[in-house]
Amino acid sequence: MHRHILNYTLLILWLVVIFFLSSEGHDASSGRSDAVVEVVRTLGATGATDVLTFLVRKSAHITAYFILGLLTVNVLRLYTLRIRSIVMIASAFVLLYAVSDEFHQRFVPGRSSEVRDVMIDTTAGVVGVGIYALVEARLRKRRLDNNAK
Repeated sequence: MHRHILNYTLLILWLVVIFFLSSEGHDASSGRSDAVVEVVRTLGATGATDVLTFLVRKSAHITAYFILGLLTVNVLRLYTLRIRSIVMIASAFVLLYAVSDEFHQRFVPGRSSEVRDVMIDTTAGVVGVGIYALVEARLRKRRLDNNAK
């Protein structure tokens, strides 16, 4: 039972983190991106500021939704579902949350809603789901192999 509570709590907290980051206005969001770009520059990255800013912002999308995919699968694993069902449900959930997140941003001053971001978010989430599923399948196969010995 404690595992259920922990898995759901982590997923809900992550959804809240994404929501609050999307709720930030343009100035706060840009300020955070600018700070990260400066850190990246101190690590030796070169290039136009607008390109680095774009890469930092999209990397944030990728990271956030990759983690969302992992946490969603982690919750779905609590139930007796086939791995294929888990992958499909988790992928659909990530897509729906990405769409709702972009819709939400339409109402945040200075922010925009972009189909490109939905595609990036969904792809990152599905990659997280896929990696989790592959690791789980390999672990399951290893357990079966060990039990057969």
